[in-house]
Amino acid sequence: MYLGHWHRFPFFSQVRLLVGLTALALLAACLDIPDSPNPEIADFRISVYITQKDKSDSTLLKIHPENPATLKAEVFPKSLEPELKFSWYRNALLGEKSSYRIPSDPEDSEIPNKLVVKDREGNSISVEFKITVNSAPGFYPDLYGTKNTPFTFSWNAVDIEDDVLNYTLEIDTTVYPVGSLEKIQQSGLAPGIHLFRVIVVDSEGDMDSLPFVKFYVVDTLEAAK
Repeated sequence: MYLGHWHRFPFFSQVRLLVGLTALALLAACLDIPDSPNPEIADFRISVYITQKDKSDSTLLKIHPENPATLKAEVFPKSLEPELKFSWYRNALLGEKSSYRIPSDPEDSEIPNKLVVKDREGNSISVEFKITVNSAPGFYPDLYGTKNTPFTFSWNAVDIEDDVLNYTLEIDTTVYPVGSLEKIQQSGLAPGIHLFRVIVVDSEGDMDSLPFVKFYVVDTLEAAK
C-alpha cells in the first residue's frame, strides 16, 4: 500500500556540496568550481507502502491480521538504493533492510511506525507513518433454545426449469422428508450442539443442499450467556 504522498528531500551529497562552496568563498582559494550536482539525484524521494497477498493499495497503510504482510521502502531514483541503509523502528529497532515482514496476528510491538534512511556518511532522513490493522466483518450466527423451544426451520430454492421441488430436512442424523414445504417447527430436542441442513431435489433427480448449520439446545437460556 502506498503512502498517500511521496516524502521529498534533497539528496545528501547536495548538503556537502553547499558546505564546500561556503568554505571556498571564505578562503578565497583559486580552485575550480565543482560540477553541478547530478540531475538524477537532485530530487530524492522515499515512499512507504505495504503488500499483502500480492496486493498493494495506494491510499492506506492497512493490513488484515489473518495474513502476513510486507512493509516496503521505495526510493527514487532506484539506483540510489544500494548506497542507503534502511532501519525500521517501533520504539526499538525492528529491521535493517529496505523491506520488513509483519507476521500474521502481530503484536503492536512488531509493527513499525518509523523508517530511518542513512547514507554512507551517516546523514539521515526519517519517515513516520501509521499502519492500521483491521479484520473484515464476518457472520457468526448463534442460535440458542431450550428443549421446550420450538425451533423454526425455513428455506427456499429456485429452479428455473422445474417447479416441482421436494425438500428433505436433516437434523443431526435424522432425515425428515417434508415434500414441498419450505418451513417447519421442531421442539423436544435434547440439550447440546445440533446440526441441520436442507436438501432439495427436482423432478429429474438433480439435487442441491445447504451446508450444515450449527445450533444449540441448553437447559435454560441463562446458560447460553
